[in-house]
This record gives sequence, C-alpha cells and structure tokens, in this order.
Amino acid sequence: MVDTVSGRVERPDGGTELPFPGAPLAGPAEPAGGGCGLGTGPEETRRDVSGPGAQVPSLPLLRAARSAIEANLDRPDLSPALIARVLGVSLRTLHRCFSGSGDSVMSFARHRRLHRAHDDLLGSSHARRISEVAARWQFSDASHFIRHFKAAFGSTPTLHIEAHRGKDAAP
Repeated sequence: MVDTVSGRVERPDGGTELPFPGAPLAGPAEPAGGGCGLGTGPEETRRDVSGPGAQVPSLPLLRAARSAIEANLDRPDLSPALIARVLGVSLRTLHRCFSGSGDSVMSFARHRRLHRAHDDLLGSSHARRISEVAARWQFSDASHFIRHFKAAFGSTPTLHIEAHRGKDAAP
C-alpha cells in the first residue's frame, strides 16, 4: 500500500514499511536470507516453467513493484535498480516478477508515463507544448515521445488532441 503523505510503502505481506520517493534509499539490495522478502511462502509463489523447481515471485510483489513505479514516474532516475532498492529485493527478483506479466520493468514505466502524458495533453485547459509534456514525463525528446504516443494511441499527439477537442465541440 502506498502512503503518499509519508512517502512510504507497506509491503504486501503486511511487513515493515520501505522507503519511497522522498526517503533515502539505503540498505542491501536483497534482504538477509537471500529470499525476496515479499511473499515467499508456498501459497505466495508459483512455479516457473523455465526450469525444475524454479520459483518466481508472487502477484503481491508485482503489485508492489507497479505501485513503486507509479509513485516514481516523474523521477529522471527511475530504473529497475531504483525500484529493486525501494522494494528491498534483488534486481534479478524484480525482473523475474515481471517476466510473466508480458511487460518489462521499464516498458511498464513507459506505458504509465505515456498515459500520464496523454492525460496532461487532454486535461489541460491551456495548450501545452508537446515537448514540455515529453520532458515532464522523462522522454528523451519530443520525437521519441511522439513515436511511442502514436504506437500507443494510434495517432500523433497533435492529431489526437485535435480529434479530442473536436469531440468536445460537437453538440
């Protein structure tokens, strides 16, 4: 659970809280004992088909990772390493928890950033420059943003905004 007031996240297993955006990220990348520290009981893991006896982290870890990414979307230093430190798991464990979801850590972050940028472009009462929105949501440049936006929404940001505003003006 994310608590935006204190800037902390509660672990999915009800354990201790971990630091979030405003708090310093300290401590080992993986808790003592070598496990992920989140949902390591038999009911909280599933078998990975990639090898005999291999375990992959549970859905609660994936949810916690997605929450951590969502809470840190505006950070320029958002990376898998940052999210792994926030959650107190190894980088490998973090990547493994995303392996069954159809997304990688950063493709999930890019997808969420695109939706936030989309909301910014359509929800603003005054015209925002596409390059400003791209920069706000950490896209390297406007052309990179436009390419990903078009892949996600089927048109360029300019055409998408015009179409949306045209719908609002219709009776």
